[in-house]
Amino acid sequence: MPDTVKSIVVACVGDVKNLRSPEEHFVQLEIILQRHAEALEAEVRALQIADETAQWAADSKRYYNWRFAQVFASVKIFRNWGADAAAWKLLPDRLYPNRSNQKN
Repeated sequence: MPDTVKSIVVACVGDVKNLRSPEEHFVQLEIILQRHAEALEAEVRALQIADETAQWAADSKRYYNWRFAQVFASVKIFRNWGADAAAWKLLPDRLYPNRSNQKN
């Protein structure tokens, strides 16, 4: 950790002997987020399979995609993190409605 950063951290929070480096912090952050993403995706996919959403009509799939995005964005942490990612231009460009999700 550079001396300037270390001195600021020490001034704000005290001794830095037990603090992770920024790189170690982000490695741990990535592990945490990936673990929860995998669990969340598995649970959502299981619900989709149980309700056979792949068999829904194109209009229903289009509504599902809009409603899914609405539910996702209604969760404050996802909305805020998604907005941050968009502001940094880290998300792919998308055109909606997404035609690939409308096929029967």
